[in-house]
Amino acid sequence: MKTSDRILSAALDLFNEKGTSAVSTNHIAEASEMSPGNLYYHFHNKEEIIRALFEQWATAASLAFSLPADRAPTLADLKDLVRGNFSLLWDYRFMYRELIALLQRDEALRRRWLEIRPQQVAGFHELVEVFVAVGVMRAPEDPAVVGRLADLVWLISEFWLASLEVSGKPVNARQMERGIDLMLQVLNPYIVST
Repeated sequence: MKTSDRILSAALDLFNEKGTSAVSTNHIAEASEMSPGNLYYHFHNKEEIIRALFEQWATAASLAFSLPADRAPTLADLKDLVRGNFSLLWDYRFMYRELIALLQRDEALRRRWLEIRPQQVAGFHELVEVFVAVGVMRAPEDPAVVGRLADLVWLISEFWLASLEVSGKPVNARQMERGIDLMLQVLNPYIVST
């Protein structure tokens, strides 16, 4: 494993466990089994590490929301996309738990987020079109509903973990299943029974 990847892996584990404010670059260096000076050779500060993890997340998200190229997508594929979304949410949970604070603290990260998010919303529209075209979903009578569905899906994804925390509920795998159920419930009126 490359040194930079080892640093990012250690940082992700620490951020997910403790949050970004409780973790210093010294903690990350120690968990990466290196000196702080070696860490600074690869990343100048914690913000650069967070940005690099954000880019990892963005790449993983684009791969997670791809459909099979060799066949028409099915209802099982739709459910796999929802499950994959929550798997990604769990893998990068620090980011979702701290999203607003992270974007307020780092203007470069905020700009990047504002660049990526519209692409993801457009991707959702494309996915709906594909699932409608193959008969897995029915098209809403009002085309504006797709935009509202995209908003609901993103609200659930982006703020599910924060909602759990402010409600005093545990943030664990069982709650991820509940989030999956909520997202499928939002989509269910448009899913064609098989």
